Amino acid sequence: MRYYRPPLFGTLFRLEGNFSEWSIAKRLLFAALPAFMLLLIISGAISHRISQNFLHDALGRSSLLATLSQAHEMEQVLQQARRELLYLARTDISPASLAHHLRTRAETMGTLYREIAYQGSTPDNRMVLLNTGRDVWMVPLEQALATRFGPLTRQNTQEPKPGFVRISAPTEVVYPSVPTAGTVQGLSMHVLRLTTPVLDAAGNQTGLLTLSVDMLALRNVLSVYASRRSPLYIFPEETEKHRSFFFDAHGWILFQSESPEHPNLDLSTDTVRSGMRGDFGRSGFEAAFRPNPEQERYWGMVTEVQSGNSGQSRLGTMLEDPSPMNRAFYISYAPVTFSEGPGASTVVVGGIAYTDTSFLAMAASYKLYGALFVFGLCASAAAAFILGMLGRGIAGPLHRIAEETSGKLESGDLAPIDMGRVHPEAAALLQITNEMLAALQARNEELRLREEHIQSTRRRQRVCLDTEIAQQQPQSQLSPQDTMPGIVGTSESVRSLRGMIRKAAGVEADVLIIGETGTGKELAAEAIHMTSDRAGGPFISINCGALDENLLLDALFGHVKGAFSEARGERKGAFVAADGGTLHLDEIGNASPKVQQALLRALSVRRIRPLGSDDELPFDARIIAATNVDLKECARQGTFREDLYYRLAVITINTPPLRDRREDIPALADYFLKQAAQTLKRPAMGLSRGALEKLLAYGWPGNVREVKNCITRAVAFAEGDTLYAEDLRFGAELDPTLSHGALLPPSPVPAHAGQPPYPQGAMPQGHGQPVAPYPGDGAAYAVPYGAQTPQGMPGASVGAPMSAQTGGTMYDPVSGRIVATGSGNGGQDWSDAAMHGARARGDRAGSTPGGGRPTRNGQDGATTQPLSTLNPRQRAAWEFISRNGGITRTQYQDIVGNEIPVRTAQYDLQDMVRKGFIRKVGKGPATRYVLTDGGAPTPSRR
Repeated sequence: MRYYRPPLFGTLFRLEGNFSEWSIAKRLLFAALPAFMLLLIISGAISHRISQNFLHDALGRSSLLATLSQAHEMEQVLQQARRELLYLARTDISPASLAHHLRTRAETMGTLYREIAYQGSTPDNRMVLLNTGRDVWMVPLEQALATRFGPLTRQNTQEPKPGFVRISAPTEVVYPSVPTAGTVQGLSMHVLRLTTPVLDAAGNQTGLLTLSVDMLALRNVLSVYASRRSPLYIFPEETEKHRSFFFDAHGWILFQSESPEHPNLDLSTDTVRSGMRGDFGRSGFEAAFRPNPEQERYWGMVTEVQSGNSGQSRLGTMLEDPSPMNRAFYISYAPVTFSEGPGASTVVVGGIAYTDTSFLAMAASYKLYGALFVFGLCASAAAAFILGMLGRGIAGPLHRIAEETSGKLESGDLAPIDMGRVHPEAAALLQITNEMLAALQARNEELRLREEHIQSTRRRQRVCLDTEIAQQQPQSQLSPQDTMPGIVGTSESVRSLRGMIRKAAGVEADVLIIGETGTGKELAAEAIHMTSDRAGGPFISINCGALDENLLLDALFGHVKGAFSEARGERKGAFVAADGGTLHLDEIGNASPKVQQALLRALSVRRIRPLGSDDELPFDARIIAATNVDLKECARQGTFREDLYYRLAVITINTPPLRDRREDIPALADYFLKQAAQTLKRPAMGLSRGALEKLLAYGWPGNVREVKNCITRAVAFAEGDTLYAEDLRFGAELDPTLSHGALLPPSPVPAHAGQPPYPQGAMPQGHGQPVAPYPGDGAAYAVPYGAQTPQGMPGASVGAPMSAQTGGTMYDPVSGRIVATGSGNGGQDWSDAAMHGARARGDRAGSTPGGGRPTRNGQDGATTQPLSTLNPRQRAAWEFISRNGGITRTQYQDIVGNEIPVRTAQYDLQDMVRKGFIRKVGKGPATRYVLTDGGAPTPSRR
């Protein structure tokens, strides 16, 4: 609505209505305007004449003094470095002596001196010592010569005379590989180099010695003087702002002052160059900035500094013309000089510009106005009283309108303002304010709806994953020869992993792969095998954590015919079956001490002795072990043999967790989308923008395996060809009752159901039945999981599936899938498996307890507590337990979901044992938790 302005002269002279309805103009005309204007003119003229010259001159001198002090302080640092260099040139020029000197200075001065370099008369007599901030490191000569703008690179052919020191232009140097804190990383620094000749006892020049001064130390000098820590700081109550910057003799702005609380910030010119145009970055100094020639005042200042002159300008902003409203803004400048030697003329290294935006003059003017007002108040008390009363009457409604409007804008409540009866000006302002609030409310609602629509549309748009991958990793395109099947990603950590795999594949040495669960340890092992000379041989994987001790020993070493009562045929162990290829030992950290001892002997002599055989068999297989635990820590705790660790860890490869290479998530999502679509026979699938953002925001504690499972689950249940954010469920979003563990088929009927606990002639170890010894250490062992359990064989499984004893179909109790079929003729032979397909990726061997009668936990017969005593995780798994008669720790983790730790799962299961719901059967990897004999309550169906 257009604002209506009342006529100025129509009602101005008509004295009608009460005083509260008078207009502002009428009040000022008849009461306040003459006295207010008179006092304002008199006080303004007096204050202007008194303060204009003296105060600005004093502030200008203070600003110039601060500039000269900074230049002097910087010159003292350079002169100290000059004296330091001349002293070093007269001492012993040896690596040990120079390193000791630099290390001593680093302890007292930090990183003030960054480099000490010596260039002898011969090419081999050169060295560079580098102060990394933690220690002094001698840079290899090849790296020093290859370093751009390094101290051994001749940037100026002119050499100083004896006793003189030449100073170079400020330079940025980057060392790509510097050992720091146990790691190797790049180190970038900005330095000023001082060079002097080194003379022998006869006065002949033997080389050049260079000392580099870190420009961070020079920048910190400016930072101190531009803060309240400045030694020239006087007025603690003033609200002034200072900024200093340094420019070289050619006009390049190199750095600006920063907060002294952050002395290690990188050099920057962001603030000082704001509002100016020019060239950014020069050769040897990427952060430098040079304004365009149109900045005449700046280049006039540079010209004065080049001539060795200091001065000052009073500017509105830093480099613009002065304006009457900002006359308290100063920029002072002074040269920074350096004397190369006795009798030599000083060299202008650069200049310091110091900007002072002090409000001290304005504060003093306000104080002067106050004094004049008090003085005028004594002479015209009546006029001051009228002015104050009129001011309150005029400003009151306006302040109320402003406060109400501000409060409504902050709270978001844009309802109309109701102030009652006010004067016409305030009423007009109130009316237009209410109309603006109403328009703003309607506009905000429109913008909100539009923004919600835009965001919703954007989140549901299908993204091009190739473009997202390129944006996440713009410089990580792989050449065809760099690709490796199964190893997805182009991040630095994945590149490093591929490099380690290629190096490991090129040599014949055992490998230890260390990494968290789900990071692709077995894929790395397969990649080593496929890229090595053994690619034509078999690749066999054994999960050491899925088999009990006896089963694992037989799976590894095999047996001969007649080794025990049910050994009807010869069985090759994994060592023999992998001859000419690779044997992958997964979860090696879970192997028992007996298995560790057998592995140590086999790896030491490269020969094995199958069960029942008197002859040792040589094997030609490369061993690749994998673990997700710290074997060194296990060795210190005594749970893993230290000598076996050093046998396995000839080459150690670490698979990086996904949280350290989040930039590979788009590539992994694209890979698993295509894989899931092909596996599930779905059309080509894509991701929406919201789904990709959800993937990038999640922490992925389960690493790559969790990504694969999440995408596979989403593809399986997706309605169209695009996955949206609501299709991806992980972490707390997973409903425990709908996890894959709750949908498993019932476990097969155990062999002992309705039968004696042991087959005829079978007796567990420790119950009178003799145990067949393993050649070499006397350890007892049994057949591997998946083979027919022989009667009388030590370690026969009590709860093995019926088919495992009859040669029929055998189920994996973890996944519920068919994992093997037996023929009843002695079990599966490793030589019958497809050499490249005999893998155990992600499959847990579901061996049942063996080697003894199931152990009861002492809770049988106890009163079973109600289901309300169980926590939410236990209640989520109870339906599976009651339907299948038992559960394993791994099944419990799968059913509960949310990637709970092993200790949490064990605690929950032990808690259910104590409460009488289940009892523990078996030991080690064969541990299973079954329903108590007394039954259990039926879970409530809600």
